[in-house]
Amino acid sequence: ILYLSINYIKKYFFLNKKPNLIPVIVVGNLTLGGTGKTSFVIWLCNYLSLKKYNIGVISGGYKTIAPKFLEIVNNFSDPLCVGDEAILIKKKTNAIVCKCKNRKLAYEYLVNNFNLDIIISDDGLIHYSLNRNLNIVLLNENRPFGNKLIFPAGPLRESSNSINKYSFIIFNKKKESDLRGFYYDNTKIISFLNSSEKSINYLRKKKVHLVTAIASPEILINNLIECEISLIIHTFPDHYLYTHNDFQFNDNNIILMTEKDFIKCKDFNLSEAYYLPPKIIVDNDIKIMLNKEMSNLLKRYKN
Repeated sequence: ILYLSINYIKKYFFLNKKPNLIPVIVVGNLTLGGTGKTSFVIWLCNYLSLKKYNIGVISGGYKTIAPKFLEIVNNFSDPLCVGDEAILIKKKTNAIVCKCKNRKLAYEYLVNNFNLDIIISDDGLIHYSLNRNLNIVLLNENRPFGNKLIFPAGPLRESSNSINKYSFIIFNKKKESDLRGFYYDNTKIISFLNSSEKSINYLRKKKVHLVTAIASPEILINNLIECEISLIIHTFPDHYLYTHNDFQFNDNNIILMTEKDFIKCKDFNLSEAYYLPPKIIVDNDIKIMLNKEMSNLLKRYKN
């Protein structure tokens, strides 16, 4: 009750209805934890870039040392300062990535300093000071609302009934699912040492240390088990900053992690270590809906 009350108060006092100079897309979720937002933001940036749009991205700087400090992410940015997600988006796209907890401030900075067509906020569904033209809500196929209770009794940021007010809902799903959404393409692994690619089948029937600090690793774990990989699982809190000691396993088994994890330990001298790139396959229905939304949205702005 207290958490919901605070959210309603924030919405009442901070809701921004001022028209945006550049259209804003918020990619968010109703639940705490991972639903694949950053992977989808990366795909969305690249999809829209192929259509010749200039893209800016706002990243909230969660668990960084100074989240309120505004910083444009570059190839030399420190995960401790800008966050692993911001660095991953910068690495995998051509977007201008701005880290700042104050999303309204980040939006204004991007508008005033860059020639952009669209600004995407990685998370920010309940950050009401940032006006948005389109909300894209991601849900996990398995238990999309958890236990259907509001935080801290459950994972929900707002009532599960609030899903009805959002028109663009996408599921992080299994490949064979009929739900509208996307699934992870875990067919390739990339070497830490030389960036060479191997098929995921290279790990089949082998014992592998899976080291990961992502919010909801269950989907990843299940996908790897389906690939007949014998996993030794080491999970850490979301956005955890690794040390060398975290990889002292005293055996010669392969180490595997996501690219988001790799960014925080790419300078470690790990032998026989690989990461999974955040590649997703998005349903054609989503692309058709997105094309229609973007066409209507940008037409209004041109007029």
